[in-house]
This record gives sequence, C-alpha cells and structure tokens, in this order.
Amino acid sequence: MIVGMRATALAVSGAVADMTRLHFNYEQPRSGPASAIAKARATEGHRLLMDQAMGLHARESWFYSNWRDRVALRSPRCFDVGTDPASTLLLEDLGPLRSGDQVTGLRLQDAEVLMDALAGQHAAFWMNESCDDPHLATATDSNYVSMVHHLVNTGVESLVARYGDGAPAAALDAVVRLAPRWTDVVTACAAGPRTVAHNDCRLDNIFFDGEGNPVFIDWQAIGTTRGTHDIANLLAGSMDIDLLRAHWKELVRRYHRRLCEHGVTGYSWERCEQDYRQSVLFPLGQGIALVGALDRHDGRGLTDPAVLRPLLHCHDLDAFATV
Repeated sequence: MIVGMRATALAVSGAVADMTRLHFNYEQPRSGPASAIAKARATEGHRLLMDQAMGLHARESWFYSNWRDRVALRSPRCFDVGTDPASTLLLEDLGPLRSGDQVTGLRLQDAEVLMDALAGQHAAFWMNESCDDPHLATATDSNYVSMVHHLVNTGVESLVARYGDGAPAAALDAVVRLAPRWTDVVTACAAGPRTVAHNDCRLDNIFFDGEGNPVFIDWQAIGTTRGTHDIANLLAGSMDIDLLRAHWKELVRRYHRRLCEHGVTGYSWERCEQDYRQSVLFPLGQGIALVGALDRHDGRGLTDPAVLRPLLHCHDLDAFATV
C-alpha cells in the first residue's frame, strides 16, 4: 500500500502533454514501483488545440489499454489509464535507462539497431487488416491535414527570416513555393504500402536499455502510413547532417533488407528509396512548425537542429521535386 508520495518536475514537457515524476512510499515490503511518470493532457494554448484536433491523448490511452501488447516495439508499462480518454496516464519510469537526445543527435550504432526494430514493427503489420482499426491515426484525416498545412504556412516567414543567411537559398525558395501545397505533401507521403507506424519516431521519444535495445514512448500518434515515414522522421530529424549524408543510404538499405527478411514481398529497393526521399519532407514540416505557431521557449536548443537537419537533407535529396 502507498503511504506517501512526492512529485518532481521533468526537465522537458511533452508536445501535447504535461509530465511529472511521482515518487512513492510504501508500507513494507514494497508492493509497487519506486516511481512512475504521470502524463496529463495539455490544458492550454496550441498544445490543447492540437490534442483536440487530433485526439492525441485519447489515442495514447487507447494504445495502452488495447494495443501495447500487439506491436513489435517495446514500450513502457502502463500502471493505470484512468476511467476516460482524458484521464492522466501512469507510466513506467524509464529514468534509469539511457535516453535519446535529439539535440546531441543519433549515433550510428543506435541507428542500425533502430532500423532493425522498425523493420520488425512495419513487417508485422504490412498491408494487413489491422491497418483498418478506426482508432489508428491516418495521415489523410481532414483535421490532421488542415492542422499541418496551417502550421507549416504560419512558419515559413519565420523560417526564411531565421535561416536566410545560413541555409541554402535554393532550399528556402523551394519551401516557400511548396508551402501553399503542403496538403499535397501530406497526401503524397501517406501513399504506398500501409503499415502501422509509431508516427512520432524521434530520438527524444526513444530510450535504450543496458544492452542497447530501444524502448519507444509517446504513442499518441500511432497510425497507418508507409514505413519510410518512421525512418525518415528518425534519421532526418535526429541525426547530425554530416553523419546523415555519409550513412543515410546504407541505413535505409538495412531497413529494406530487414523488411524482406521478415517476409515483405513486392516492395523493391528502388521503391523504398523513392518513398524515403519523399518522406523526409515530413520532419521538415515539423521543424517549420517549431519556428512558427508552435514556437516555445527552447532552452535545449532543439529548434535549429530540428529545422536544419531535414531542410539540408531535403535539399541534398531534392525531396521538393517529389511532390
């Protein structure tokens, strides 16, 4: 039985949630975890609007109630989901594990492990009936498409003002031309063989145990899309650009090879590479949103790498020409 509790703030907050670490005191012997993470739905500003538009907190509650044991990716244990979709989640505290740091960047060895893990997840649901579950997010949902289009277009002016002196002019010009058609970007990036993707696959949402195995958090966006969505979001958003330039193709080849080893057929390397090249536009859109309507205090210094990595990668791969 719990006889006492104290709360401490986490160093970072979620994009659409508030999180607190709870420390428990028990009657002896201890009958539960020493600590847990309380994840509560956001109650203000753009975070609340995003949650209302896309049902993010409710979807994560559904995931822990119904789908956690179905996916091939490891996730925190959930001790309590509450009584309704808006209830606070009580999750396993992964503090003792090594946390991914999107600012520092994705290490090559970790990237290789993640290619294997994501291939296993995507292959398990490749073009099967589970993709039709109505609780899963879809990239073609009208509320989602409108939200993304709005966030990108409100961020373009800030993007050009902030990076006009440092980023390639051709890349910024391409963003300006493409932004009014960002609904086409979202639709194009969702085309192709469907699978169940984590859908918010950034290094900040990944922990690693003592053996280097990944644990994925933040399941509020789990949905159906093509597999390269997760791969591009992870690599383009989380890996230092020089390391990315040197290794993106071998990493995507590794992912494709693992898909085939898991039994996926009819998906050529050429198609996979083409899908990836287009999918890198998605993390760029996220980055643009960070400098626009979602602009918040950035004590970690996340905004610049979250924008410049995918912007330069899109420029390198001429991703703008794919839509």
